[in-house]
Amino acid sequence: MEISEVKQVLEALLFVSERPLSLKELKDIIKEDYSDTANIENLLNELKTEYENMNKPYEIKFVAEGWTFATKTNFSPWIKKLLKEKNVLKLSPSALETLAMIAYKQPITRAEIDEVRGVESSGVIDTLLERKLIKIVGRKETLGRPLLYGTTQEFLKHFGLAHLSELPLIDNVPKEAQQTENLPEPELPFNSGEKETVDSQYAQQLQTEPAIVDKQAFETVGNNTETITEV
Repeated sequence: MEISEVKQVLEALLFVSERPLSLKELKDIIKEDYSDTANIENLLNELKTEYENMNKPYEIKFVAEGWTFATKTNFSPWIKKLLKEKNVLKLSPSALETLAMIAYKQPITRAEIDEVRGVESSGVIDTLLERKLIKIVGRKETLGRPLLYGTTQEFLKHFGLAHLSELPLIDNVPKEAQQTENLPEPELPFNSGEKETVDSQYAQQLQTEPAIVDKQAFETVGNNTETITEV
C-alpha cells in the first residue's frame, strides 16, 4: 500500500474503534499489507499533526497507551447539553479522593487507604472496581497478604492521560513520593496535622475536565448517537 492509503486505513481503524488502539494492535492489523510496520508510529504522529492544523473540534490523540479520535475539551459544555445526563459517570467526593490516592500511591492496600483517609473505604473501593477505574493488581507480601489496588486503562482514558507518568505533581509533596510505577513506594511525609491537606491535594489534581471524549460523541451513525463519559 502507498503511504496515503496506510494513513487512511489507520484513520478508519481509529474511527470505528470504541477504545484506544495500541501501536501493537495497529501493526498486527496492517502488517500483511504494509511491511514497514516500524513506520506506523511516525504515520500516526503525522496524522495527529494534520488534524491539529485542520482546526477541527476533534483530534487524533494518544491516550491510555493507545491511539484514538477524541473531541477537544473546550467543546465539552455543548456536548454535555446534547447528551445531558445519559451514561455520565459521576464520582462522589469520597470516591474521587480514594481514586486519587490509588492513582498516586499504587499499588496500595485498603488498610493503607483507610489509614490516610481516617475512615473505612471498602464501599468506595467496590464502587471504583465496578466502574472499572481501578483493579486488583496483586497481594502485598505481609501478614494476611492483603489485596493491592491500582488504576486501569479506563482511568487513563477518562482523564485523558497517555501514561501514569502524566499525573500532575502535587504541591508541597516530594516528586519521588508521587511516582506510580506499580512498585512499593516510600510513605508520604506527613503527620496527622498535615494528613487532610495532602489528602485533599490528591483529589484536587483529578478534579479536572476529562481530556478525552469518545469520537462518537460528535458523530451520529444512523439514528444511534453514542454518549460522552466523564468523571
